[in-house]
Amino acid sequence: MRRYGPLLAVPGALAVGDPGRHHLRLTPDAVVVREGIENRGIIPWDRVERIRLDVPTTRFRLPGLVGTIVLGAASALAQTDIGADPEDGTLTITVDGDPQTSPLSRHHVGGYWTPTVDGAHRLLDHLVASPEQRVLLAHPESLVSVSATLARRATLPDA
Repeated sequence: MRRYGPLLAVPGALAVGDPGRHHLRLTPDAVVVREGIENRGIIPWDRVERIRLDVPTTRFRLPGLVGTIVLGAASALAQTDIGADPEDGTLTITVDGDPQTSPLSRHHVGGYWTPTVDGAHRLLDHLVASPEQRVLLAHPESLVSVSATLARRATLPDA
């Protein structure tokens, strides 16, 4: 599985958020709101007007690495699991003009690198606006790669 920021390639779909907890599964036909393996709602794409993530962000490029090292060190010192799970963010899906907010679980403690969240928003906007591009959701690894490339390019200085 490929992951970049809040996006994760899972079999047959693109997950947004931590697939073990609250997340979205984007398929070619619908947006599926899930809590772990349980569906909490299936929304056909033609009803979706907008998807927005509200998660902590950081300008530091490797927030997951730092969080893992700090939590690992703290757990080693305490000689126990300190129970520092990442707090949920939120996502808002506008369906037929009605914004619906639900929890969105994160992959790690700390914020996502800002360009990864910006890239996820650009990809989500594109999928909402371009129905013919949703077939790409059947091959989510490619979408994660494209999102990663676009995020990295956005951080490069102009030539």
